Amino acid sequence: MIKCYSLDGFFEEKNFQNFSKIKKIINKNRTDLYNLKPDIIVELLNALSKKIIFNSNINSIPGATYVALWLRRENLQRMYRINYCKTSYLEDFQSFENYFELYAQPRGIVCQWVSSNVPTLAFFSLIQVILSRNGSIIKVPEENLNLILSLLKNLNEISIDIDGKTYSGTEISRSIAVVSFKGKDYDLSKEFSMIADVKIAWGGSEAIRVITSLPQKEHCETIIFGPKYSFGVFDKDFINNNIFDKALDDAIKDVVIFNQMACSSPHVYFFEKSKYSLKEISFKIKSSFEKIPDKLIKELLPWGVALNIINTRGIYLLSVDKDILKSEDLSWTILLNDEICLEEPIQGKCIFIKEIGDINEVLPFITRKIQVICIGIQDSIKKKEFAKNATYYGADRIVAPGKMHDFDLPWDGIMTLNRLVRWVFIKN
Repeated sequence: MIKCYSLDGFFEEKNFQNFSKIKKIINKNRTDLYNLKPDIIVELLNALSKKIIFNSNINSIPGATYVALWLRRENLQRMYRINYCKTSYLEDFQSFENYFELYAQPRGIVCQWVSSNVPTLAFFSLIQVILSRNGSIIKVPEENLNLILSLLKNLNEISIDIDGKTYSGTEISRSIAVVSFKGKDYDLSKEFSMIADVKIAWGGSEAIRVITSLPQKEHCETIIFGPKYSFGVFDKDFINNNIFDKALDDAIKDVVIFNQMACSSPHVYFFEKSKYSLKEISFKIKSSFEKIPDKLIKELLPWGVALNIINTRGIYLLSVDKDILKSEDLSWTILLNDEICLEEPIQGKCIFIKEIGDINEVLPFITRKIQVICIGIQDSIKKKEFAKNATYYGADRIVAPGKMHDFDLPWDGIMTLNRLVRWVFIKN
């Protein structure tokens, strides 16, 4: 059975035995979205941004304020430029160097599988499909439904006037179906996959393997955002500079957000040998943790994560060659050891810190599984050289402390909006 929470612009929960009717409605309604020019879509989403900011029922939800900022006109226009150079390619055939005329047509219906680790992830996925003017059927984890449905309901209520014509957020929301069904139901999973002109999958290794093994249309485009690992590295000149303490505060904010359950969450910070010992740096990090508001630092932990933290703390407390700083409760943990490696994630605001002789010692650890590296490198030439090497080995993003969770395009090395259209042309 399929539970459908949003369909045809309505938010009444309905049950379906298969996807036949859902597909038919979305395929019909995506025409309304297709007929909206990109600048109209941007203005409707920008209006949603303002609505979220002033809606206390939504902006109090963790992550909602960031969504509002991300939906600002300037950011959406930037995403269009990064992916399409100019939005006119989405509106009609455009001459390209007098060679032929190009047009970016939507692919059709995009089916999306979204993991539960980041509550706002489903909405980021949806917005990219909207910007490319495709229809959406999105499978959302039930624990994240309330936020996604609240955002879509607010979009439904938006109305804007441009050049004497009124546009409604319903013209967008009618192209979206929010569904839930048991992933173990192979027949429904297969049918969901076979509907898709594009499949977008966000999740861990097992989920990705299952989704990619499902039958699909021969022309289906598949976009995978699988499991990733993130860490940070600081060179001695940066550490010795007076900006270091503020950068540590920002770096610890990256640790705290999402309880380290996101692919962009750091698990290890490497520090080049400097005027501060690793122990002194650990006390600076302790101070950074203590500045975090209680509502963020004292979040309820899943029992499995809590047990993992307790076991790891026990190992470090009993070890003669390891060190630890920790809160009295399970709010945060700093783990020190001499092994230069990428540690298995503990999560729950548990960070490993290590001293290295040179920042390039981390390069052999970098593979295509590294999503983002937070860097504190003082010299701009050295910074660019490190970034060039790190991305050659496989890292997707190099960012400053405090920027690890910024949802920018490209993501995981993918220009998503570009993958969501077909580039067609006329050649005379």
